[in-house]
Amino acid sequence: LACGHVEQNQAKALVVKLIETIDSGKYNETSQYYTDEFNAGESADARAEKYKELKAVFGDVQSIECISVKDSTDPDDRPIVKLIYKVKHTKLTSLEAYIVVSQAGDYKVEAQDIKQP
Repeated sequence: LACGHVEQNQAKALVVKLIETIDSGKYNETSQYYTDEFNAGESADARAEKYKELKAVFGDVQSIECISVKDSTDPDDRPIVKLIYKVKHTKLTSLEAYIVVSQAGDYKVEAQDIKQP
C-alpha cells in the first residue's frame, strides 16, 4: 500500500457517519470528521448555521446511497478518495460530493459539496 493510502470502505463509513451526525442535529460533533484545514476555514457556529439551512430545505435523511467512489490525488499529490452520494430527504434529494484524506493516521473529510441534482 502506498503511504497514506485511503481505504475506500473506511472512507465510505466516515462519510455516512458524518451525514448521520448532521441529520441528527449534533452539529457540534461534526468537527471530528473534517481535516484541520477544513475546520480552520469556518467556525463551528457558521457551519452549524449552514447545516440548519440545509435541513430546512432538504428535510430529514431517508436513505444514503453511494453512487461513485474513486481513488485520486489532491493538488498536493496526497492520496484521496472522491465519493458521491445520493441522499434522499423528506423534502428533496441531494447530491453530495466528498473528498476523504488520511491525516495523522485518521480519515478526514477534506472537502464537501452539497447540491440538488
